[in-house]
Order: sequence, then C-alpha cells, then structure tokens
Amino acid sequence: MIKIKTTGAYERSLENVFRQHPHLKKEIRKAIKLFHNNPEDTRLRNHPLRRQLDGKHAFSIDADIRVIYEWIGKSTVRFLIIGTHQQVYRIKSSSK
Repeated sequence: MIKIKTTGAYERSLENVFRQHPHLKKEIRKAIKLFHNNPEDTRLRNHPLRRQLDGKHAFSIDADIRVIYEWIGKSTVRFLIIGTHQQVYRIKSSSK
C-alpha cells in the first residue's frame, strides 16, 4: 500500500472539486482508494508528466478530473492538486 500525504493546495482544490462536481465525490474516493492499494491499477490511467511538470505524475478520476502527485519516498506520495485537466495543468504551469 502507498502512503498518501497532501498539500494545502490539494485540500483546497479538493473542496473546490466537491463544490463544483458533487456527483463525483464517490468516484473520487473510489479512485483514491484504488491508488492507495495499487497506483499501477490501469483503471487510473496513471502516467508520468513532462515539460514544466517533469518528475510529477497524474492519474484520472474521470474523463476530465486529474490528480497531480509526486513521489517523496519509495512508498509515499504527495498529492499536489486535483481538478479539471485545464485547471491542474494551467495552475501548475503558471507557478514556474
């Protein structure tokens, strides 16, 4: 199992996603549980990122909602942000 830590930005963005997409709460929790048990589960569409986000990874909640994270140890990750494809890549790219 993977240990999951979160950032303040992730917590705020999660609240925002819950507010904007309340119908996805159950799906988000299910995907995070899948990730916690096996980050390589193919249902997550987990993949490494490039360019400005090199070294980070993402997995999908649905067709548009993504979680961006980074490995901080052999079995520990830090969730950085969750949101729509446009939100997570725009926000992370503009911070550089």
